[in-house]
Amino acid sequence: MDRAELRIQSFLKLGYFIDYDAKRYPLDFSRIDKSRYYGASVEDLVSIGIEKLHETFSRAFRTGHEHVVPISGGLDSRLILGALLEQTEARNLYTYTFGIPGTYDYDLGSVVAKEMGTRHVTFSLDQISYHEDELLDFARRSDCQAVLFNHPPIWELDRRYGGATFWSGYVGDAVAGSHLHDPPSSTLEEAKRVHIKNRTWVRTTRLHTCDDSEFLPFVGGGAQDPEILTFDEQVLFDEAVAKFTEPLVLFRGPAYQTPLINTPWMDFMFSVPNEHRLDEALMIRIAERAFPRLFSLPSKNTLGYGADVSSRVLRVQRLVNKARKAIHQFAPQLVSYPHIQYNDFNEAIRRSPDLRAIVLSNIERLRARKIVDFVDFDGLLSRHMRRVRNHADALIVLASLELLLRAKQLD
Repeated sequence: MDRAELRIQSFLKLGYFIDYDAKRYPLDFSRIDKSRYYGASVEDLVSIGIEKLHETFSRAFRTGHEHVVPISGGLDSRLILGALLEQTEARNLYTYTFGIPGTYDYDLGSVVAKEMGTRHVTFSLDQISYHEDELLDFARRSDCQAVLFNHPPIWELDRRYGGATFWSGYVGDAVAGSHLHDPPSSTLEEAKRVHIKNRTWVRTTRLHTCDDSEFLPFVGGGAQDPEILTFDEQVLFDEAVAKFTEPLVLFRGPAYQTPLINTPWMDFMFSVPNEHRLDEALMIRIAERAFPRLFSLPSKNTLGYGADVSSRVLRVQRLVNKARKAIHQFAPQLVSYPHIQYNDFNEAIRRSPDLRAIVLSNIERLRARKIVDFVDFDGLLSRHMRRVRNHADALIVLASLELLLRAKQLD
């Protein structure tokens, strides 16, 4: 298989081009010291973590600028908001959420903003129009590298916040330990295989035709001592983070502050023993101690409940959400599913004329290129539009591929 074909195959499988190597925000692991906090108690680590958090934001914050915090139902943006509120008043902070009503990220981000008093706006993706020129612009601003359609309305952000500083929680969850494996992979080869096996962007059908092993020579990782950074995390940061998350989250245009990487906070989090980082346990303890009011509010991690929710209630809510997901797949008009990120593309492609026109026209353009003749375009479209199966993940990937190829040609 030649390089060009492998790139296409990787995009269909992973949602990004596997040979991308343009890191604009590389992580610096040189200050990790696993011996520094060995034997420290959890209480001591919480106190030190609060100090490191304050040090990080004291260094980074500058007066005389507009400050924007994209906020969701998760914890990273909430941590940033809490730290910024130690530096300035809420009326000096702009926040926004985007997605669709009825989901954790959209609804809970707004709850947090209202409670804390920031200058907040929401972008409901089921109410805005999609424009092909804006998608092509975003493609170029994200290095024509990864799946489109999952981003905020960037032209509206440009209009509202041009010149402002955007505070991004970029990979803060991974720094805190969200992707630690227990037990970790024992070899780099094992970590690469686990990543490729689990990283499948399209789950409703198989678009790629090659064997997963053909991707392995291009998978990153291996530059660090596994005693410092596990093989799984090395692959994560060199692969999905560098090739997918970075170009999409830190798209070109805004001026970013990324306080959760390459700062005293990151050095601290990576230096503590890994057992404290599992499931972000230490970060959550630090956040709850530092910002008790903020972290008592409902979050995505607690399925829309406050921090004091019981484990029994969470077990019941998980069952409820599982049932809601099953019903939503067949009757979305009857019940929402709160874990949807960004937009419900299964329904949006069927109901939104502008989105459907963009997706279908770009799929036809891709078909005409004859570079993915193995894809059953007609079958995917027919099954999706007749509600036999939900294939939005495949349709979005195919339309994105064409848009990225076109954007690259226009550069």
